[in-house]
Parts: sequence; C-alpha cells; structure tokens
Amino acid sequence: MTDRRAALPVAVAVVGLAGSLAVTLTLYGLALKTLDRVLTERLQAAGESSAALMAHPDLPLNQQFLTDVMRANALEAAYVVDSRLRVVADAAGNSGRRVDLLRVDPARLHEALLGRSSVAPGYAIDSVQVLTGYFPLARPPASQGQVLVLEAGEPFVASRAQIRRARDLGAVLSVLCGLGLALIARRSSRAERRATEAAARAARGEALSRVAAMAAHEIRNPLGVIRGTIDLMRERSVQSLSDRDGRALDDIVQEVERLHRLTQDLLDLGSDRPLALTDVSLQAVLADSARALAASHPSIRVNIESNLAELPALPGDPARLRQVFANLLANAAQAQGQGEIVVRAAREGGEVRVEVQDRGPGIPSEESGRIFDLYFTTKSTGTGLGLGVARRFVEQHGGRLAHLTDRKPGAVFEVRLPLRRNQPPPKRGDST
Repeated sequence: MTDRRAALPVAVAVVGLAGSLAVTLTLYGLALKTLDRVLTERLQAAGESSAALMAHPDLPLNQQFLTDVMRANALEAAYVVDSRLRVVADAAGNSGRRVDLLRVDPARLHEALLGRSSVAPGYAIDSVQVLTGYFPLARPPASQGQVLVLEAGEPFVASRAQIRRARDLGAVLSVLCGLGLALIARRSSRAERRATEAAARAARGEALSRVAAMAAHEIRNPLGVIRGTIDLMRERSVQSLSDRDGRALDDIVQEVERLHRLTQDLLDLGSDRPLALTDVSLQAVLADSARALAASHPSIRVNIESNLAELPALPGDPARLRQVFANLLANAAQAQGQGEIVVRAAREGGEVRVEVQDRGPGIPSEESGRIFDLYFTTKSTGTGLGLGVARRFVEQHGGRLAHLTDRKPGAVFEVRLPLRRNQPPPKRGDST
C-alpha cells in the first residue's frame, strides 16, 4: 500500500509530462500543417502571377526579370525550360544549357508542358527540402512548349526550422518539468505529498502556459513574414491577379489571421506583465474591437445600441481591454456565423456594464459552468483560450466577466468594470 501511495504522485507526474508533450506536439503539428499549406499556396500564387505577367509579349523574357521574381519571393532559383529540356532563360544566367535532371522532375515538367501547373517538394539540399513549382507559359508566338520553374529553398521555408526549434524547446521543458515533479513527489511524506500534488498541478498549468507562449512567439514571426509577403504580392500583382488567385490570397490571409489570434491568446495566457494603467475611453476600445471583427468576419455586423460618448473614462490597460472585447466579439461571431451582434453599455453606480449578445444557439446549461475554463471548448476549431483570457484580464482590472444564463436569444456575456481602481474585484458568478 505504501509503495502504491508513493508511486501515485510519480504516475501523476508522468501523466502531466505526457499531457504537456501532447499539447506541444499538437501545436507543432497544427502550425506545421498550416505553414506548409501557406507556403505551397504562396509559391503557387507567385508562380501563377509571374507566368501571367510573362505571357505579355511586350515584357522581355530575360535574366533580369527572373532575378526580380526570385528576389521578390526569396527563391532558390527561377528559370524557363522548353519542350527539348533546354533552359531558355535563367536568373543565374545559365541559359542555353540542358536542365539538370537531378533537380527537375520529368513527370511534373511533362504535365506542365501539357498545361497543368503543380507545386510539391522536390530535391533536398542537406536537410532542407526544396519546394518546386512548374507553371506553363502561354507566350506568343508560341502557345505552349515553355515552363516556368521556381525552386524555393532555405530562405523560403526558414519558418519551418523556427517551428521545429519551438517544438524541441517545448519538449525539453516538458521533460524537465515532469522529472522535477516526479523527484519532489517521491521524496515527500504523505502530508507533504498532498501539498506537492497541489503545487504540481499549478506547475503543470504554468509550464503548459509558458510552453504555449514560447511556441506562439516562435510562430508569430513567420506569420508576419507571410502576411507581409501576401500584401507585397497584392500590391505588385493587383492588375494581373485573377478572381481565383484573389480568393486564394484571401484564404491564406484568413488562415494567417486565425493563427495570429491563436498565438495572441497563447502569449496573453503566459504573460505576467502588470497592467499599463491609463484613462481609457470605452467608446474607442469598442469601436476598435468592432472594426477588427468586421475585417475578419465580413458577414457579421456589430450594432452598438448605447451612446458610448456618455460613458465616463475608467482606469485600465487599453490593449488588454481591447483584447477582452475582441475575444467576446470573435466568440459571438463564431457562434452565429453571420448577422448582427448587439453591444449595450451603461453606467451603473460605480461601475460600467457592457453586454455582448449574439444570435447563436446559446450555451447548454450543463456546459455553462465550464466555459471560462482554459482549453475547454465545444467548437471543432476552438482553442478554449478566448473566454479564459478575457476573464483573467477583466479580473485584473478589478471587474467581473459573467455569462448571463437568463437572457435569450443566443448567449449574453456581461463585463463589469469599476470606475475607481481601489474597488476590490467582485466575486465570480455565472449571472447577475
């Protein structure tokens, strides 16, 4: 019996380690899968837009043009091949030679000569898998017989290495935390073991938050590169982008924005920085949050029923309050898909009360008690962070975030913020 009791904390530590590793690997897999899709679509868009530009007979097909294409998209190589497997033009200046069959996929080249473009992993340089694209050219006077070949090497896919480093760091931290918890639990007495188990649960939660924040920090940098590249492509190809290409870029931007929101929630979850207090105008905060939602959810309209100009300023951190209302509006938009979200605000005594109401299916009573728990979600694409992070920020301001269970239709969330900083935080509750 004693051995079993001694082994129980060790088993708990092992389970915590497995959970931390599972979350780390899940985040890694999600980020890598999304990044691969974005990189593939980015090279596809670059190749198709470049091929479309090269179709113009007045545009010279020379080394300089291909060099510009290569540099603009951080590519390893860019060249044009004809049906005789000879290089017609090359950014490296090696035109007139036969193609290197160790670098070219003959089957995909043949498909491109028949008019079908493709993007897929090609050859490897050391441990870097080069992404290659084959795009047919329709350049007068010839209507076929030439293919634009783009090779994306280490600069193009550098963000994959950053994500792998974040995964390795997260795994090492998870292992170290698990070993530390197991050692402490093994050496503790029964009374100490109970205290250690409580500390271990808190430590695992903190470690998970920190690992998630580290992974999110590593992911956010390549997301900025991807978004900047998309904006550059839009600017350079605004006249030549087809509707299909435009929709593809829109899809990429939506995925990037979704990952950006996820990484922001993860960073906020692992952040312990104090509030940057100043006098905050709720009118400006709600207006900014509504504009951000309109950009990410065009089918949603935010209807602010109150006169926000009448509300007094309150002490708070504007960035974190914007995150609170951005999370609540995003949660409402995901619940209803389209239509109108209603926002109401009023002063009540020494507080400002703000309600956010959607027209979705509402929250079942058996789940209403868990909606603020971190990582609890009922959505297939949810993370379970938005409401938990929002409640944490509201309580840091001495306020309260609650789900009003007696209001229909849809779900209603109420934020109460004190007008004076010295007010103690109210007790949590599900409704008022």
